[in-house]
Amino acid sequence: MPLRPLTELDLPVVRAWRNSPEVRASSYSRHIITEAEHASWFASLRDNPRVRAYVYMDNEGVPSGVVSFTDYRPEAGSSHWGFYAAPGAPRGTGTGLGVCALDEAFDRLGLHKLNAEVLSNNGQSIRFHEKLGFRREGLFRENFFDGAAYIDVVRFGLTDREWRAGRAAIVRS
Repeated sequence: MPLRPLTELDLPVVRAWRNSPEVRASSYSRHIITEAEHASWFASLRDNPRVRAYVYMDNEGVPSGVVSFTDYRPEAGSSHWGFYAAPGAPRGTGTGLGVCALDEAFDRLGLHKLNAEVLSNNGQSIRFHEKLGFRREGLFRENFFDGAAYIDVVRFGLTDREWRAGRAAIVRS
């Protein structure tokens, strides 16, 4: 399976990815994450029933990205997601990660709806969510301060029904 649970052994490589300038530029946390901070983050999610975190493996079995489902509420059939491909990953890695993650969300976690937030200045992520079938549901105006300016946050949602209706076309693209 291209997704496997995130483990403590993954922490050094995931921290390096997370601290890369291209990942930090589109994240809520923009500072360099220390080893202690990263270990604390992992400890907080490891035993949290509302979080599922995975490493995405490419076709050769090489770790190539991270996906997490937070505020996972199986009783409500909902969650939020976050993800990033490894810096320098080959073209197409994001789509592979996205398809595997959405299959995980709807087929194995049993979600009815997946929610996302994207910084409005991250056009690549906005287009990616739209490619995967997410629909814009709202805008949190001037909701994130990047150290220099306030940035809007675009709210997205995708239902199980929408994913199933559009999955085949996305995989073919």
